[in-house]
Amino acid sequence: MRNSFTVLAGYLATRDDRVLIFWFTGVAFLLRLWGINQDLWLDEIVTLVGNMRLSPLETAATFKSANQHLLNSVAGSISIRVFGESTWAVRLPALLFGVAAIPVFFVLARSVTRRTEAIFATLFLTISYHHVWFSQNARGYSALIFFTVLSTLLLVRWLVNTEKRKHRDLWWFSLCSALGMMSLLNYAFVLMGQFLMALMAILGTQNRSRIPMLLISGVLVVALTLLGYAGSLPAIIEYFTGGGEQMGWQNPVEFVFIFAKGLGGALPAGALLALIPVGVIAVSGWLSYLQSQRTIALMLVLPPLFNILALAILDFGAYPRSFLYIMPFGILILIRGALLLSAWLGRLLRAKGPTGYVLPVILLLVSALMLPYNYRYPKQNYTGALAYTRAQAAPGDIIVAVGYLASGYRMYYAPDLDFPGNAEALDGLRGPGHRVWVLYSFTRDMRRHFPDIQDYIEKEFQVQRVFPGTLGDGTVYLTASPPAG
Repeated sequence: MRNSFTVLAGYLATRDDRVLIFWFTGVAFLLRLWGINQDLWLDEIVTLVGNMRLSPLETAATFKSANQHLLNSVAGSISIRVFGESTWAVRLPALLFGVAAIPVFFVLARSVTRRTEAIFATLFLTISYHHVWFSQNARGYSALIFFTVLSTLLLVRWLVNTEKRKHRDLWWFSLCSALGMMSLLNYAFVLMGQFLMALMAILGTQNRSRIPMLLISGVLVVALTLLGYAGSLPAIIEYFTGGGEQMGWQNPVEFVFIFAKGLGGALPAGALLALIPVGVIAVSGWLSYLQSQRTIALMLVLPPLFNILALAILDFGAYPRSFLYIMPFGILILIRGALLLSAWLGRLLRAKGPTGYVLPVILLLVSALMLPYNYRYPKQNYTGALAYTRAQAAPGDIIVAVGYLASGYRMYYAPDLDFPGNAEALDGLRGPGHRVWVLYSFTRDMRRHFPDIQDYIEKEFQVQRVFPGTLGDGTVYLTASPPAG
C-alpha cells in the first residue's frame, strides 16, 4: 500500500504546487462567479421558498421531499440572512463548495498520480462545464463533490500511514463523511464504496488490526449523521417508506441516453459519437488505476453499483445528477487514459515532440468550448420569457403559466399570473376580444403529468417563441391562442 501512493507528508512541500493551487482556485472562483445572478430554476426556487426562508434551525428540521439538501439549505438560510435575499446569496454556498473542491482535488490527485497528471486533471475540473454549472446551482451537488474528494483524500492518507498513533485522518474522515451525508443522502453510496474499498485495501496488506478502527469510524459516521438529521428524521422515514415521488427516469435505456446527452452538455447531438473514443480512453485509464492505485478505480464503480441496486429495490427513478460523486474519479481516470494513449500513439507513429500531451489537451479544449454556453443562457429563462410575453400581449390579454413551470412563477417570479390546472380551466380563460398567452416547460413531465393541457396547447395554440436554458428539458415555450377576430 505504501508503494501504491505518493507519500503524503510532502504533498505541498514545493512552492510550485502552492502557486498552482493559488491560480487554479482563483480561476475557478472567477468562472463560478461569472453569471451567478442568472435566473433560478424550479428546484432552486423550491429550495429557497420552502427551506432557506426558514430560520437555520427550522430548516434543519424540515424535510418535505428529496429536494431538501440539508447542509446547502441551512447554509443558504444563513447566507440570505447575512447578505439579503438575492440570487447570488442563494447560490453562494454552492459556489464556495465548488471552489473549495479545486485545491482539495489537486491534493488528492498529487497523492495518487504523477504531478503532470494532477495538473491536467485539476485544470479539467477547474474549467469543467458541468462542475461550473453545479457550482452555480443552489443545491447540494457541489458540496457532494467536495466532501467526496476530501473524505477520499483523508481515507487514503489513513490507509497509507500505518503508524498506530496516526488515526487523526480517520476521525476527520468520519466528520467529513457525516457532512457529506448532510449534503445529499446519495452520499450513502459513496460511503459504502469507501468502506468496502478500505476493507479490501486493509485485507490486502494483512494489517487486519486496523479493521476495528474502520468499524468504529463507521459507527461514528452513522451517529453524527443521525444527529444532523435528528429534527427531520421522522419526515425522512415517512417520505421514503411512502415511495417518494415518481420523478426521474426509471427506464434504463432512457436513463443511459439522457446520461450520455448530459455528458455532451452544449455540444451538438452528433458530438455524442465522440463518447465512443472517450469511452476507450476512460477504460484505458481505469485499467491502469486498477493495476496501480485501486482506490480510484474502485471508487468509480462501487458507489454507482450500490446506487443502482438501491434504486431497483426502492423502485425509484433517477436523474444523472444523482451520480455526480463519480466526477472527480472519472476525471482522474480520463486524464490517465488520455496520457497513456497519447504516448502509445506517439510511439506508433514515431512522432517527434510533446505528442504525449495531445489527447489531454484536446479534452481540455473541448471542455473549454462547452463553457461559454453556461453563460449564454440561464438555467431556466423565467424573467426573459415573461418580459417578452408582457411586451407582446395587448391590453386585456391573459398570461398564464402551466405545469411545473407554473410553480416557479407562482412561488417566486410572478404570483399575479393565472395558473390553470387542467385543459378545461385553460379553455375557460379564452374569449372574444383577447388572446391567451401560455408559458410552459419540462415537456417530458408535461406529457406525463399534465397530458390534457399539453394536448390542448398543441391543438389550439401556436408557438410564438422558444427561450433556451442550460437545464435539461428546461427550455421555456411561449404559445398563444389565435389573434382575436
